[in-house]
Amino acid sequence: MIIVARYIFKGFICAFLFCVIILWLLYIIGDIFGFLDEILRERIALISLAAFYWYLTPFILTQIIPVSTLIACVFLLGNLNRHNEITALRASGISMWEILRPMLISAFVISLFVFILNDRLLPPAMRMANRIRYEKLDVGKRGKSQGIKVRNVAIYGYGNRIIFAREFDIKNSTLEDVIIHRHDVQNDLILKISARTMYWTDNKAWRGKDVVMYKMNNKGEFIGDPVISKETDITIVETPTDFINNQWKPEYMSFAQLRKYVNIFATSGRKTYQRFLVDLNYKVAFPFACIIMILISAPFALSTKRGGALLGMAKGIVIALLYIPVMAVGLALGKGGILPPVIAAWFGNILFGGFGIYLINKY
Repeated sequence: MIIVARYIFKGFICAFLFCVIILWLLYIIGDIFGFLDEILRERIALISLAAFYWYLTPFILTQIIPVSTLIACVFLLGNLNRHNEITALRASGISMWEILRPMLISAFVISLFVFILNDRLLPPAMRMANRIRYEKLDVGKRGKSQGIKVRNVAIYGYGNRIIFAREFDIKNSTLEDVIIHRHDVQNDLILKISARTMYWTDNKAWRGKDVVMYKMNNKGEFIGDPVISKETDITIVETPTDFINNQWKPEYMSFAQLRKYVNIFATSGRKTYQRFLVDLNYKVAFPFACIIMILISAPFALSTKRGGALLGMAKGIVIALLYIPVMAVGLALGKGGILPPVIAAWFGNILFGGFGIYLINKY
């Protein structure tokens, strides 16, 4: 059985690594062709492109690894089935779970790798990728436009601050309808600042218009009268580039950062808290899609009597196309308050994993 396990493990890992490399290259090539005219027109340096895709690689890997796992599984099992090796193993008294064990163990290790990659490397890498895109790749686009505006910008700033703006004008470095919350170490709100407009001055500082400041105690009560200013300096260390790079996106945040957001927004309203909690649980559930891909695709690949690997791969792709919208539906139901956050985040994994286990036991 050890020889068989090594044989299956080697075949799976080789197919998996091949798929990762091919999909990674296809992703980069497709992305480059998407703005090839701009690259040629602006004569963007090759070193800038190389640096951008180097920092973008952790994000690309998190997207393609589950699909690579799926394709590697159906390709390997399709080939084994086509050469009647599965029949020979079953005739020798080896169960389907023993055949799949090397792939499931490999998928578990890959899932842990995806979680670490998503949690540790992805957030800083995406900040650098966004910085390069803004400073090197989008220069021509910014120069020709009247202004690039981003809506609903939110970042977690230094000094335990949450900074939200309804709109950010990148070209003019201006924030509209700004709300700043400062919390203490217990995550109690102690200062609230609102401003109609904040703009970046020549002195490399932020200045606000129609600013209102409230001081609060740990019970949420106002301390003294609010300070109202027609125009005043607002002391935050973030620069306009930080607002571009650190814009709040759950997929670009670490588990610890996202959990801090959950704790901060726990008392800010049920809907907001629910959305953050769903994203937090999905942060853990997403990497294990690698295992689910094997569980759900293996029975279909094994049922292929003729047509071999190609038919098995085709079925696997169809399964993947079904898995993605099911996961999206679960997340939407969770953020809408219909499902509990944990169930919503694991909805697709539970549904497809349970169905896959049923089919394997039935095989």
